[in-house]
Amino acid sequence: MKLSLKPFVLLSILVGYTGQAAINLSSLEDLKNRTNSELRRFTEFTGMTSKFRSLSPASPLGILGFDAGIELTTIPTDAFQVFDEKIDVPPAFPRLSLAKGITPNLDIEVSALVPAVLGNQINLPEELKELLVYGGGFKYTMLREKGLVPFSLALRASYTRLNLSFFHLDTYSGDFSVSRSLSLPLLPVSITPFAGLGYVNINGEFKDENLDLIKASKTHQIQDYRYFAGASLKLFIFDVTGQADFGNPADANTYSLKIGLEL
Repeated sequence: MKLSLKPFVLLSILVGYTGQAAINLSSLEDLKNRTNSELRRFTEFTGMTSKFRSLSPASPLGILGFDAGIELTTIPTDAFQVFDEKIDVPPAFPRLSLAKGITPNLDIEVSALVPAVLGNQINLPEELKELLVYGGGFKYTMLREKGLVPFSLALRASYTRLNLSFFHLDTYSGDFSVSRSLSLPLLPVSITPFAGLGYVNINGEFKDENLDLIKASKTHQIQDYRYFAGASLKLFIFDVTGQADFGNPADANTYSLKIGLEL
C-alpha cells in the first residue's frame, strides 16, 4: 500500500505547484496589447508543451497488456509569456497516463491533467479555474520484434485538447517510431531504446472579448515536424521511460519521464 500511494502523493504536490505558479495573470486586458506574432508564439509554445506523448517503444502491449503511470514533462521558462507581468512556470508538467492493448498489434493510449479534481487543496488563479488538458492516440505496430525481424516499427495518430478560460487549443499529430529491446543476462531487466519522426498541427483560438481584433487574429494554426528519442527500462512490472522531443523553435524542446506499472 505504501508503494502504491507514493506516485499519487507526488502527483498531488506537482499539480498543486502547477496551479499556484504556472500562470498568475494580472489582467486578461493584457491580451488586447498583443500582436499576431506574440499570440502565434503563445499558441505554438502551448501546443508543443501540452501535446500528447506516448512515452513508449514501438512494440505493442498485446491484447492482455495494460500500462498506467505518471508522466512529467518540462516546460520552457517563457512558455506562457504573452502577458505583461512575468510568469513563473513549474519545472515539469504532470499528467496521468493509461494505455491498453486492443489487438495483438493495436494499443489505445490516453493521458490527462485536471487540477480541478483537487478542489480546495490548491489555490488556482481565476484565469486557470477551467484548466483542462487531455489527449490520446492509437498506436499500430506494423512490424513486431520477433524471429528474423530485429526491431518493431509502429505508426501512431494522436489528439490533444487544452482549455483555459480565455483560450482553447486542439493539437493533431502523427508519427512513426522504431524500437529494439535489449535484455540483460541473468537479470529480469530489459532496456528498449526508441526513436521517431512526427508531424504536428496546432490550432489555437482566443476568445473575442479578450482581443483587439483590429491588431490581432483570434485563431492561429501552426504546422511542423517533430523528432523524438528515448528509452524504456523495465524491471518485472515496473517501467521507467524517458523521452526527448525536438522541433521548431528549438527553445520549445521538452524532456519527459514516465514512471509506471506495465502488466
